[in-house]
Amino acid sequence: MQFSNDTEIENNIYTLNDIKPSYPPPVPKTNFARRTCLSISTSDRATKHVLAPYVRIKRKGQPSFKSEEKEDDNIHFEYYLKKKPTLLIRNLSLFLSDSIQLSSILHESVDVLKCVCKAAGATLYLADSCAGIIYINPQYVTNERYGVKWKIEPEHTIAAYVAYQKEYVMVDDVLGDMRFPEGVGFKDETIKSVLCVPIVSQDDNCSAVVELYRDVTQSSFTQDELKLVVVVTGWIGAAIHQNQQRLIYQKKQELNDYLFNITKCYYGNAASEDSVITEIINFAKSSMSAERASFYMLVQNSNELEAKVYEYGIDDFGLDKLLKKKLNTKLNQEANIVGIVAHTAETINIVNAYKDSRFIKELDEKYSVITRSILCVPVKGVDGLIGVIQIVNKINDAGFNSTDEAILNTIASYCSTVVEFSRIKEEFHKTKSANKCYLEMLKYHMKPCYHDKANFNRYEVSTFPENFNEFYWAAPTELMHAIPQLTLHMFCTVFGDEINVNETTEFILAVQKGYRDNPYHCFGHAFHVCHCMYNIIQRNMAVFDPIELKAFMVAALCHDLDHRGLTNNFLQLVNHPLVELYEESYLENHHYHVTLILLREYNIYNIDDTSVFQKFCKEIQHMILATDLAAHFKVRTKFAQMRYDHSFDWNNVAHRDIIKGLMMTSSDLSGQCKPYSAAKKITDLLYKEFYSQGDIEKEMGLCPLAMMDRDKQQFVLEEQVQFLSVVVIPCTELLELVFSNTDELRKGSKKLREIWKEMIELRGQKLWRSDEAVVANDY
Repeated sequence: MQFSNDTEIENNIYTLNDIKPSYPPPVPKTNFARRTCLSISTSDRATKHVLAPYVRIKRKGQPSFKSEEKEDDNIHFEYYLKKKPTLLIRNLSLFLSDSIQLSSILHESVDVLKCVCKAAGATLYLADSCAGIIYINPQYVTNERYGVKWKIEPEHTIAAYVAYQKEYVMVDDVLGDMRFPEGVGFKDETIKSVLCVPIVSQDDNCSAVVELYRDVTQSSFTQDELKLVVVVTGWIGAAIHQNQQRLIYQKKQELNDYLFNITKCYYGNAASEDSVITEIINFAKSSMSAERASFYMLVQNSNELEAKVYEYGIDDFGLDKLLKKKLNTKLNQEANIVGIVAHTAETINIVNAYKDSRFIKELDEKYSVITRSILCVPVKGVDGLIGVIQIVNKINDAGFNSTDEAILNTIASYCSTVVEFSRIKEEFHKTKSANKCYLEMLKYHMKPCYHDKANFNRYEVSTFPENFNEFYWAAPTELMHAIPQLTLHMFCTVFGDEINVNETTEFILAVQKGYRDNPYHCFGHAFHVCHCMYNIIQRNMAVFDPIELKAFMVAALCHDLDHRGLTNNFLQLVNHPLVELYEESYLENHHYHVTLILLREYNIYNIDDTSVFQKFCKEIQHMILATDLAAHFKVRTKFAQMRYDHSFDWNNVAHRDIIKGLMMTSSDLSGQCKPYSAAKKITDLLYKEFYSQGDIEKEMGLCPLAMMDRDKQQFVLEEQVQFLSVVVIPCTELLELVFSNTDELRKGSKKLREIWKEMIELRGQKLWRSDEAVVANDY
């Protein structure tokens, strides 16, 4: 059926606002009684049964492989989240030594307490928990007691005892209390009653001791005065703790801002890996006042434990700086401290190297250096140890302390992120290069060879077979070898001189090679879908622009390119790589991207403008993705609603896209609109493919869907009736609402349904009636 002019074409396109179809109107969700009677309803059990292979489902008791993969990703994310910079440094007391002036904070409060309690005198002691001592801090002048220190232990002064116990003491006669043989620390026989209270922070750290005393002429301190002093010193302790936390946070922020800015340069490709690591190790050396520093990056996939070494040396300009050695170093556990850390992944802090049995003194003689103290920390990544940082010789100090360890662990975490990112980037570039090689190889093998071209030229098609321009036509077995030639003839008929015949020929042969040898999803299926689309657009050429028409033919021919013969549900079940590439419609997205590879190789429509080509590809993408029945079910209700709301507009891009998707779905299902003899063969091929997947699922220990279980073949007839009723016929009815000249598809699908119903009625009866006899008078 062909039309001679555009007017005749336009007369065969329904105006949606004027048509009165038999297709039922949309029904509110609350009206359940009517909803179950409509062909558009998909809520009944039988409908779900036949739709199961085409929509996304989750089977009961079925493990979700993808969720496990995401859980692994979350573990990796949590690993670095827990090690974020603000949580790494627990103790930065050395940073605070020049920042908190406890004396200036406390003396004023001590004077107030002295006045309120009417004490004869007051003394403020500051505590050094690291040294284990307390010492008097005078407010204005230096006296004979200035510089005197006491160890924080019992059986000395009352202040030392209080600092040790971290509890208050109130005595009426300090000289008579045997717990304090040294009394208040200096000789004064007039001192009698003493109230001594520690200033303790929330982390149980004693930072100071307040000592109030009265002479023999005064009465003893009372319980009310004790409560007052304890409350005030308690608030002072809380204030000191909060101030310490504030300063610690500031120092943390300064440290992390510096390291973050360095690593940010690397992530932004503003600095190389070597320069960033060099800067970080230099920072470690200077911030901890060390004489030397080095970094050992473990070599991956090495038979022995080897490392790339960054350590100080003389560069080409005679400057002492951190350099990367050209040769790798083997890390022997018995050879040096770095080797031990590399094997144990534990921090080593040596205060006196020559007294530690793990240190090899001969190394100092070999390299003419003197090693006093060593701090060596592991650099850990997600999958294990990735390096070691070593700093040597604390300047003007006996050795490295816990604060140095905390700082170096922070620095190690930044080194870890740099190295991990570097490895990921390196792996990415390798994978990208490998993919280019694979793509080049793929393109080479998808090109039609000499034999393909020879076979194509052997069977020339100058005219179409009889009834080729009818929807019910199906390629007979004797013509299957000529479907590439028939495909080219369709392209030439629709587009004439607009196509490059040689490029189109090679494109069609490449597409043929791109289809796998599946029972159903093969090049034969693609040809028949393209044939249906050809008949639709031949009848309605004036409706679409040239780009849309060209996209229709390519999309129809390539809509199942490189199909695996498996469903999207199965790919999700086994966590196939395609599931990782796309959010949904895994196969359809893959079909489009394979199509895109071929379109970039063959300029079949002589499109040289980049913007036009991009629009052309975008049209094809939408059309191929529309063949996912899961997507079709989402939009068909929208279209039906537009029809009954009189809101459909051909100039609306979204509305046009719905029609294009409807055309693609109808073409994809057109095998169920053909005569019974052809439809029966197509159905058998589809079930053969379904049963093959079902067998695979059984081997995996799973229970396949009923339509994919070859042990349930007795339900095929009912399944086909239901599938035609809820999928094929509603789809062709919607298409007929738009293009009245496609009514042959609806009629064919309904006739096929009646034949399947008749076969159900005849099933089990003792009479002979061949398939051909059943359908002899249908067409």
